[in-house]
Formats: sequence, C-alpha cells, structure tokens
Amino acid sequence: MFADYLEKLGNAADENQEIHVWSEAMASLGFDRHMYGIRAQAADRVGEHLVESTTFTEDWLGAYYGGLHKDDPVVAYSTVCSLPFVWTDCPIETPEQRAFMGEAADAGLRYGVSAPLIVGSGYEGAVTVSGDSNADLQEHLMAIYAMTNAMHVLRVKNWSKDTLKAFKLTPREQEVMRWIAAGKDDWTIGCILGISENGVHFHKKNIFRKLQLNSRVAVAAVAQKTGIADANYRFW
Repeated sequence: MFADYLEKLGNAADENQEIHVWSEAMASLGFDRHMYGIRAQAADRVGEHLVESTTFTEDWLGAYYGGLHKDDPVVAYSTVCSLPFVWTDCPIETPEQRAFMGEAADAGLRYGVSAPLIVGSGYEGAVTVSGDSNADLQEHLMAIYAMTNAMHVLRVKNWSKDTLKAFKLTPREQEVMRWIAAGKDDWTIGCILGISENGVHFHKKNIFRKLQLNSRVAVAAVAQKTGIADANYRFW
C-alpha cells in the first residue's frame, strides 16, 4: 500500500493533487477529517502560518480560531513531543483543556492522531487526522506519520529532475536512493550494488546531508518525485 501511495504522490501533477492523494490515503485508513499546516522556522517568519488543507467544518474552525485554540492540549503537547501521538495519550492539565476536549468531541472530533512535521528545508508543519473510532489509531499511527511526512517533504520544496541537479548527488547516491524508494533495507541494497552495508550507510548519510532530509520516507518520496525511482532513470 505504501509503495503505491508513494508512486501516486510522485506522479501528482501539482501541489493540489499531492494534497488530494494524501487526503484519499487518510480516508482509506478511516480518517476523513484532517488539518495540515506549515510555517517558516525562521524566528522573524514564524507568523507566516498557512493551513494548507482541512476538512474540518467552518463552524469548528470559526470557534477554534475565535479563542478555543488557546486551551488546545493537543497543540501544547505537540510542542514537546517529536513523534506522532494519539489524542487520548495527551495530558489534560487544566479544566479549560478538559472543556476544550469536550467541545471537540461535540464537534465530532473525539478520536484522532496529531504529529509535528519537520524537515531541513526551513519549514515545519503539523498534521491532525480524526476518525469515528479509537480502535485503529495505534495500528495506523506510523502509517499516518510516514504518509504525511512524504507529502510534507514534497510540499516545502519544488522537487524536480532539474532542481535535484543542484545538490550534486553522485551516481552511486542516486542508486541508493532508488533502492530506498523500492523499500530495500541497507543490507539488501549493499548486496544489489555489490558494496558493504557500511558503504550504503555512508552514501545514505551523504544523501540526507545534501538533500537536507532526515528519514528514509522523505528520501523515497523525493526519489519518486524526481524520477530516480523509475527503472529507466539514467544515473550517468
């Protein structure tokens, strides 16, 4: 499923279609309500927050930004938690936060997952998805995070074959990227390319540094978007 998702994301014609592919993937997991936003990390630009996509109702958004957001325990927790979390794991520390969760439940937002999203491209983001059941949240937690991270890394930089050239990846690094996108682990990649596992680690570290990425998921998403994952891509 994840490989198919990456392929669809890589083939998206524009930013709106990237969001559509991601939104459909969330809905297929049972989460038909979402909010995804980004902002610049620079101190003088943190006010440039943009809600990129949401399916929350206008009534809820009006109430939320009209003042409810000040008591949102999910937002408070996301500032100290670097990994995705289920809302029920979020500490409720004040009566106002408890009241907020009650308001959210009344608006149909009882069960959900939130996660901070950070890549080394000058932008950070956050995502929240919500569904009608708490049963599958833990099961889908990392799938939600991986799929959203892949979409996020494409949103914050205009990746293409031309822009990739500026990072001066070596042919070997591009080969490693292809096999990461194919879901191969480092040992298997080493066997395919005829190099040691430590050699793969070396090339992967260079890929992360050059592209300012921090996960295999992000590398796989860029490989799909730029065509490196294509079997016919020429490295030389």
